[in-house]
Amino acid sequence: MSVSLYDAKYEELRSLLRSLRLEAGLTQTQLASALRVGQSYVSKIERGENFLDVLLFASWCSACGVKAGSTLDKFLGT
Repeated sequence: MSVSLYDAKYEELRSLLRSLRLEAGLTQTQLASALRVGQSYVSKIERGENFLDVLLFASWCSACGVKAGSTLDKFLGT
């Protein structure tokens, strides 16, 4: 299975992650600080220029005050 940054499901995931950040009331800079990455890295993930690994996904969810498992269930529609 080939995965592309431009795949529709990956775009949905990026949209969900951005929504989580905004609902948590966090700027990209605040989230980046919590994740110990640069603000530009958060921006590149949200714009589809970088992939997101599972560990960063879990940290992103945690920083936004949500459970990674629940977020994944929501994303997958289960």
